Amino acid sequence: MKLINSWRFAIKCMKLSYNVKMNVICMGFLFLMALVYEVFSVAEGMGAFLLLIIAIYPAQLIGTVCGSELVLSSPYRKSLMTSLPVILTLCSGMVVYLTIICIEAIRAYVAPETAGRTSCIILFCGIILMLLNMYVGLACKYFVLPCIMLAVSLIPLRYMTDVISRDTALSQSICNLPMPVSVLLGLCFALTGNAVQYGLCLLVYKKPMSRFAMFGLRQRA
Repeated sequence: MKLINSWRFAIKCMKLSYNVKMNVICMGFLFLMALVYEVFSVAEGMGAFLLLIIAIYPAQLIGTVCGSELVLSSPYRKSLMTSLPVILTLCSGMVVYLTIICIEAIRAYVAPETAGRTSCIILFCGIILMLLNMYVGLACKYFVLPCIMLAVSLIPLRYMTDVISRDTALSQSICNLPMPVSVLLGLCFALTGNAVQYGLCLLVYKKPMSRFAMFGLRQRA
């Protein structure tokens, strides 16, 4: 019962976030664009990456209201800053990740010669989801530092994506991982990201909200 009440309060808080309708519209547009990119293989891996970005939207919407008096005076204050963002990113992340796995599995079935690359994309998406979850754990409190850390950590993955897109001996060795193994490893990375996210949330939840993260609220005020 307590969990249900917490979810209801979280939904109310999401509705109170700054410019929520525009955020939902942007999320829908991004989802459609990501599906087009992913299904039609426009810019290999870009569609999957855009889908993963959508997975952190719900937690970010809650984050925008965590500096308000409503939340600060609420008995759900700690859960809204710790467990609920983790649950939201876990659920949305799994939905998005399973969508990517299904699309890539169908692509590998239709075109068996791409199985190696799709297997790598699935694994890399699991790693990226882990990094995004960790980013969400700190973004509302520090924002600039997590953004820099996320950007720096994505550079090697971008390089690896370029490597596997070329038909070289190195790319063939990287793409030699069976798809079931890539799926399992990807899920492990993603869940590890959620666990680390929860730890980070617990570590910094008493810290004040970042001014950069709360820009929308300042504009509304």
